[in-house]
Amino acid sequence: MMYKPAQKTAKFLYSRVAGRICADFRDAEKLPGERELAKSYSCTRTTVRAALQLLESEKMLSGNIRRRKIVPADKNNPIPEIVMVTEKEYLKDPNFMDFVAGCLNQASEQNCIISMRVVEEMISEENFSGDILSAKNSAFLIACDITDEALKMLDESGKPCVIMGNRIYKNHYTPSHCFEYYIAQTERNAMVLDKMLSLGHRKILAVNFQEYEYIARQLYQKHSVPFKEFGIANIHWSISSATKLLRKQSLEIAKTAKNYTALWIPFGNVISFGIYLALVEEGIRIPEELSVVISSGNQDWFVPHYRISNVFSSAWEEGAGCIKEIARQLRNGDPVGGIHFTEYYFIDHGTLAPPKESVMRRNSVTKS
Repeated sequence: MMYKPAQKTAKFLYSRVAGRICADFRDAEKLPGERELAKSYSCTRTTVRAALQLLESEKMLSGNIRRRKIVPADKNNPIPEIVMVTEKEYLKDPNFMDFVAGCLNQASEQNCIISMRVVEEMISEENFSGDILSAKNSAFLIACDITDEALKMLDESGKPCVIMGNRIYKNHYTPSHCFEYYIAQTERNAMVLDKMLSLGHRKILAVNFQEYEYIARQLYQKHSVPFKEFGIANIHWSISSATKLLRKQSLEIAKTAKNYTALWIPFGNVISFGIYLALVEEGIRIPEELSVVISSGNQDWFVPHYRISNVFSSAWEEGAGCIKEIARQLRNGDPVGGIHFTEYYFIDHGTLAPPKESVMRRNSVTKS
């Protein structure tokens, strides 16, 4: 899926204008005309019209075109508390905090209350069966890893539950009340590697890619490239790991990357930034000598400043989507199970074909 900047920017603008209209005219008897709204928000009537259409699709407008008004939240029947459960380590990740911000913003729009429970490690029967499961809330948002046993406990509670991750998708579990938001990792990884191989890269290094090695094998065969050209580097995920250890691992990856023309880092956090700094310290020119692609939850991370391509999935929009789904189920009284694949985009911001001289030089080094 290719990224289209104009479409993405327009969608964001419509949402922002729609949100301001809701906030400014929540208690008004009727909305001003499109011309007046466009003047108030320094935008075009086309943008205002798109924002109003967005509000209509969310059933937040009532009346005809001449007397439209914002549908007020039912203050006498607010949605009870939603419990968000996450791991302590996640709170140190800016990408996750962007997700939380999206949740809180949408909770305000949906008249919800969110409380956060923090656990030390993945959710299991032992650390979840107590006060968290028995809480007098109406729904759960699980924003961390969870065991199969704890997942079944949640499902049997009968409460709507949205889960971040791929446990349902991966285990082919069929829940009644658990709804999963999941980035299609397989398709995303295949898209990046296929693009690199199509550009002419043969020596591609991927970080923490053991689980998806079969994808690389299939694509290398498709492009008639020897699989021995592909490499996998490893780094620990824990953000709390010793700084010296992370720096050592990042430098090892950077040294290894000198033998490749492309680097794929399928996550975006402080660890991936540490790898980038190590590449710079090793004197590797990006993207002239090494094309780098990083996956992150914010399209502005790294991209404008460091000429790194980016696989972008909005953590903010993902958080908002989770709360919307919970609110929909609660209002309709129909807790359901299912999977929603998070939308992602490829932002080509410096992904180049490998320089011929560099390829020849590195191939000669490999042969010798």
